[in-house]
Amino acid sequence: MHSLEPEYLELHADGEIAAAATSRAVALERGTDFSVFQELRVALYASVAAITSGVAILLAKNLDRIGPLTVILALAVVAAACYGSAWRTRRRGEARSLGGDYVLLLGALMLSADVGYAESQFHWLGSHWSWHLLILAALHAGTAYVLNSRLVLSASLATLAGWFGVEGNWSALLHIDGTPGRAGVQAIVYGGVVFAWREVHRHLRGNPAFLYVFENFAANAGFCGALALCFAGETRLVGLVVLVSFALASIHKALRGNQEIFLIYGICYASLGLCSVEAQVLPFGLFAALLELATVVAGVTLLWVFHQRIKAAPA
Repeated sequence: MHSLEPEYLELHADGEIAAAATSRAVALERGTDFSVFQELRVALYASVAAITSGVAILLAKNLDRIGPLTVILALAVVAAACYGSAWRTRRRGEARSLGGDYVLLLGALMLSADVGYAESQFHWLGSHWSWHLLILAALHAGTAYVLNSRLVLSASLATLAGWFGVEGNWSALLHIDGTPGRAGVQAIVYGGVVFAWREVHRHLRGNPAFLYVFENFAANAGFCGALALCFAGETRLVGLVVLVSFALASIHKALRGNQEIFLIYGICYASLGLCSVEAQVLPFGLFAALLELATVVAGVTLLWVFHQRIKAAPA
């Protein structure tokens, strides 16, 4: 039986395929074990999303028959079971499996659904209803630190983003009335809070794996906020300056730490922002279209050049 291993190794030597893809292909050819970690993680994430969606549909169709108290109790039981599994693993001093991480995430999502539904039914917080998001963010953060879970930390940061989206009024201080401008300021403030949390976490020498979660949330929030400012006519100049500043910082971080995701953030977000401003400032026509095309081509070129630089850098 003919083996394609030499061809795979030759393609890797020529730089046509990455090392990870080469290792996987060679392992398949040899019939040896190889990692399916990424595939398993995607499957588990999809399973959690499917379960959460299924619960929501089930409750929506049977709400009148089972009643709100039954719903609240059922969600609480499911969340408690998920948290209990993770807690038992911790008490035994064992490392939680990948599946266990996603069971814990499911528990966090069930808790969020339970608290949100209870507040919508009984209005315990009155006019301050949105504060249940802040409470949930704090609960998820505590769980993430106690049980050492990046997934639950992500749930905490996402919930905190929801609270900022509802309660963020900092744009009023800058007299920004337009919706994109307001949303932009809120997103940038949120990103700043996450980055500050990251710095406190780093200073206290917390779990190093949490830093990557903080950095990705802060980067995306900051870039989305700057983009929103670019979309509003009265703030597009400020937004463009902020966007370029964020892009330069992100590219610098990518090149310094060989973290290609921040290279993608910096170049892609900056290209999108520039195209947006060009479309607003220039009259519609061939010149505007060519300039936007040139911006996209320049972004792709920079991405390729810096990708090669990161690829050639020592690990």
